[in-house]
Amino acid sequence: RVGHFVNSIEDYSDDARYTTTKRFINRWHLEKQDPSAALSPPKQAIVFWLENSIPLKYRDAIRDGVLMWNKAFEQIGFQNAIQVKQQPDDADWDPADVRYNTLRWFAGYPDPGFAQGPSRTDPETGQIYDADIRFSESMTRFSPSRAFVAPWSVANSRYQCDFAEGAVRDAEFAFDLLVGRGMDPQGAEAEKFVQDFLREIAAHEVGHTLGLRHNFRASTIHTLEQAQDPQITSRDGLTGSVMDYIPTNIAARGAKQGEYHQSTLGPYDYWAIEYAYKPLAASTVEAEEPELRKIASRAAEPNLAYDTDEDAGFGPGLDMDPVVNRFDLGTDPLQYYSHRVNLAREVWSNMEQRLEKPGEGYQILRRSFNSALGQTGSSLFLASKYIGGVYHYRSHVGDPGNRLPFQPVPTERQKQALQLLRDNLFAPTAFQFSPQLLNKLQNERFIDFNAFVPGRQDAPIHQAVLSLQRQVLDRLFLPVVLSRIQDSELKVSPPAEPFTLGLLFTGIQDSIWAETKMPGAKLDINSYRRSLQREHLRKMIGMVLREAAVPEDARTLSRFGLVSLRTQLQGDLSKPGLKMALEVRAHLSESIARIDEALKASMQRTAF
Repeated sequence: RVGHFVNSIEDYSDDARYTTTKRFINRWHLEKQDPSAALSPPKQAIVFWLENSIPLKYRDAIRDGVLMWNKAFEQIGFQNAIQVKQQPDDADWDPADVRYNTLRWFAGYPDPGFAQGPSRTDPETGQIYDADIRFSESMTRFSPSRAFVAPWSVANSRYQCDFAEGAVRDAEFAFDLLVGRGMDPQGAEAEKFVQDFLREIAAHEVGHTLGLRHNFRASTIHTLEQAQDPQITSRDGLTGSVMDYIPTNIAARGAKQGEYHQSTLGPYDYWAIEYAYKPLAASTVEAEEPELRKIASRAAEPNLAYDTDEDAGFGPGLDMDPVVNRFDLGTDPLQYYSHRVNLAREVWSNMEQRLEKPGEGYQILRRSFNSALGQTGSSLFLASKYIGGVYHYRSHVGDPGNRLPFQPVPTERQKQALQLLRDNLFAPTAFQFSPQLLNKLQNERFIDFNAFVPGRQDAPIHQAVLSLQRQVLDRLFLPVVLSRIQDSELKVSPPAEPFTLGLLFTGIQDSIWAETKMPGAKLDINSYRRSLQREHLRKMIGMVLREAAVPEDARTLSRFGLVSLRTQLQGDLSKPGLKMALEVRAHLSESIARIDEALKASMQRTAF
C-alpha cells in the first residue's frame, strides 16, 4: 500500500508463520538528538555532496531538489534531516568512497537523458548506508538529430529508473511547443524551464535513495484545470508524488498556464516518509506493526493513491489499470490524452514558422516532428488501456472505504476510449501533413562518437504512422486483454452492462474500413489507410488461423468479421460506375483473396 524498496530474508525458525519470508524496507538510520523535542536535528544527518563536476549554473536547482525532502522529515519531527554540501576543488577524498553520498554530472551517455539514484543497503536489515546519484549532461541538451522513439519505449523494469530519459523527450516536446508560442529559447523563461526541470529530476532520484519506489498513480489527484493553478500546485504538487513520471505541464493555447514542473512534494511523499521514518515508541520490530498498520490504512485516501512499476506494466497487456501510467496527468486521463494530441497538432501547425532559422539546417524540424508524433502515439497507446481495463486497489480487509481489489472499467469509459482511438488514430483524416513539411524533415548528416547506423535520410512517414497504429492494435487484440474483456461479463453487476468482445471487434472494423461503406461515386482509400487495413486484416486472419491463444469467442468474431468484410469489399468492386484508383482496386482484390484463403484454411484445420 506504501511503496518502498525492500530487502527480504528467509526465516525458517517459526512453523506457525504462513510464510518464511521477512521483508525490511530500505531506509536510513535516523534518530533524534532530543527524543522529547517536537522538532529535533538527527544524531546523524543524511549528507549529500554535490560533485564539482556539476556546472555552476545548475547547482542551486539540484541542491533545491535534494532539500525538498526536508519538508517531509519536518512533519515527523526531524529538523534538517538532509544536508547538502559542495565538494571543494581540492578535495582529498574520492566520490567513489562509500562514506560519501554524491551527486555527479557526467558526459558521454548516448541516450537523450540519464539520471539514476541507486543506493547500498544492509541485506539483513534494509538499512541504507550509501547512495550516489548521477546525471548526464544530455539532460539539458535537446538533440536535433534524434530518431523517432516513442515515450512508451522507455524500458519497463521493476527496479530501473528511466524517468530522466522519458522526461527529456517530454521536455523537448514542451520546449518546442513553447518556442512555437513565442518563448525565446535563450531567454529567462527558457532558463527557468530548464532549472525547474532539473530540480524535479533531482527530487525524484533522491526519493529513490531514501527508499521510495515509483508511484505511477499519483498523477490522478488534480483535474487539468487545477494543475494550471499555482496556488494548488505549489502547495500539493502537480501530482501526488514526485516519485511519479511527471510530464511537463502545458496548458492549451490561450489558456491560463501554471507551473511547468513539480515544485514541491506531494501528499503521498509525506505519507511514505512517515511510514518509513516516523519515530515509534516500540522496542522491537514486531511492536511497531500496529502503528505501521494504522499509518498504511490511509491508503484509500485519494491523495495517497499508489501503484508502481509492475502495475504500470512489465509484460504485454498485464498493465490492466488505465490510470496507472508513466507520463500522464489529471483525474481524467482520457481528457489529458486528447489534450496532448491537440498539442502535437499545434506543434505541427507552426513549427516551420517558429523553428526555421536563416542559415541553419532543417534538422530541428525533424526532431520536433518526431517528438510530436511520439506524444500522439504515447497518448493514444495509453488510452487503449481503458479497453479491457480493470481498476486495481491495494485494499486490505477492514480498510476505510471498503474497496474491493478489482473493479472493471465502466463500459461508458471504454467506449469513450475507443472513440478517441477511432477519431485520432484510425480515422481517414487522422494524419495529414503538407508535402512541404515532409520534404523538410532532414536528418543530421555528421558522423559523431555515437555508433553510425546508415539509413534513410528522408522521413519514413508511412512506417512511423503504422508503428503507432500497430502498437495500439497489438494491445487491443492481446490474448490477455481479450480474456479480461470476456471475464468482465461475470464481474459487472446489473443494471450495469459490460463492455463486450463484440463491441470491440465491430467498433474497430467499422472504423478501419469506414471508406468501404461510404456513399458516393468514388472510393478513395489513402496509402496510410491501406497499410492500416492490411494490419487489421493480419490480426483477424491470425486469430482465425489460431496463431494466438485468444478466447474462442474472439476467434468466432474474427471469422464473422472477415465474412462480413468480404461481402462489403466484393460489393464495392462490383458496384457499377464506382471509381477508384488502381492501387485501391488492387488492395480490395488482394484483401478478398486473403480472406478466402484464411477462411478455407481455417475450415480445413478446425476439428471437434
